[in-house]
Parts: sequence; C-alpha cells; structure tokens
Amino acid sequence: MRRRRPSGPIEAIGNGTFLINLPEQDRLTLSGFVDQLEQLLHADTQDPRVRRLFPVAYHDDPDRDAEYQNYMHDELQQSRLNSIAMVREVLAHDEPLTEAQLHGFMMIINNLRLVLGTLLDVDESADTDDIDESDPLFGQAQLYGYLGWLLEWTVSAMTGE
Repeated sequence: MRRRRPSGPIEAIGNGTFLINLPEQDRLTLSGFVDQLEQLLHADTQDPRVRRLFPVAYHDDPDRDAEYQNYMHDELQQSRLNSIAMVREVLAHDEPLTEAQLHGFMMIINNLRLVLGTLLDVDESADTDDIDESDPLFGQAQLYGYLGWLLEWTVSAMTGE
C-alpha cells in the first residue's frame, strides 16, 4: 500500500488543480524576488546574473549562437515576463491554480534559482548546505535551498508523486 505524502506548500487537489499553501510572509517575500527577477529581465542582456536564463546554444560557433540569441531572446524574455505577471496574481490570492499556472510558477521559481545559482557559482559539485552562517552568501544559499524545496514540491504535485 502506497503511503500518501503529507500536504506541503504545493498540493494537488484534483481535476488538474493545485493549491499553494504558503504563509502570507513567504508569499510577500517571493513576490519581492519576482519583482527583482523582472528588473533583471529588463536590464542589460550582458548582465552575468542572467547568463543562465539565456544560455549559449552553440558553444563552438559564436556566429550561429549570436543569430540564435537574436532570434530567441525576445521570445524567451516575453515568456518569462508573462509568467511573472501570472505568478504575481497567484501569490496574491489563495485560489486554486490550473496546471498551466502551476507550470508558470515552477518556471519562475526555477529562474530565481538559476539567478541565485549564478551568484553563488553553483555547479554540479557544489553543496550550498555546507556554507557557514558567517559567510556573506549564507542567506542567498538558504534562499537557494528554499527555492529548491519549493520546486521539488511543485514537480511532485504536477507529477502526482
């Protein structure tokens, strides 16, 4: 017999709908980070913090990559901005979400993690749980872990696990 996972911050409630069970303070804090992400998306495309949001497509061919970036950048940016607008609405209300809304929420949480991961210089070998509390990056590492936890719950709710 399969044990049911206790409800968490993201919960499937049936018929393809979901609830975000976050305290008001967490919602407000996430909204603030979403605002910062929007500012980054409107900033200089050469800003290293957005490097992972617009990754290189052709590592061995800079001309081809430049063409790809020129073609895709605006579409990727607009998709993220649309998701940001939707996430603001989702965080402001306690209403059930559709799968499409939850997918947009997941994308923005992942984008926040990518920006933080860039700031923390996270790679596959990094363990952000081992950062000492006295390290100036401790708060960012804690936020990175929180966003990862929230992302894990989102994926689990979407996949029914």
